[in-house]
Amino acid sequence: MRDDLDDLARRIGRAVHAHRAARGESLGEVSRASGLSKTILARIERGEGNPSMETLWKLSQALGVGLGALVAPETAPRVEVLRAGEGAPVTADSGLAGLLLYADTRARRTELFTWELPARTEQRSPAHLLGTEELLLCTAGAITVGPADETVELRAGDLARFAADVEHVYATGARAARTLNLMLYG
Repeated sequence: MRDDLDDLARRIGRAVHAHRAARGESLGEVSRASGLSKTILARIERGEGNPSMETLWKLSQALGVGLGALVAPETAPRVEVLRAGEGAPVTADSGLAGLLLYADTRARRTELFTWELPARTEQRSPAHLLGTEELLLCTAGAITVGPADETVELRAGDLARFAADVEHVYATGARAARTLNLMLYG
């Protein structure tokens, strides 16, 4: 497990550096755009540490790429099998934990996550890139999701599609929830 996390940290570092270099931006410019210190950015680019989901979201926004572009495997095989419980781990300070199951960085970037939300979790996500939508399938429990001013409650088997280019919320009540989340970047 530790080796997998070390590999992921190095992959994230290479991706952040490559996207920053492709944009011709300095550490200082990405630092200002992301709200992260240059020291933290340099550590991430060196493959040190384990950046949180919030840190990765800030970086993806500052670099103008989807989260999957930072954590997805660098080369895609012709056939790929992802066994239950596999995927790039992503966590949030709120307790939300997930696995990146799929990322496509072509013209219409797409990412597929599975999320585990403990009981009484509230995850507020800032607006993603303009035109981003989410499709969220509740696979267990119940969850309230959607733009902060227009949430809906989902139970197992329910699917919601919503604009994610505005602040949005994922919240659970007394029971935990599990979801599949497809991110569609415009």
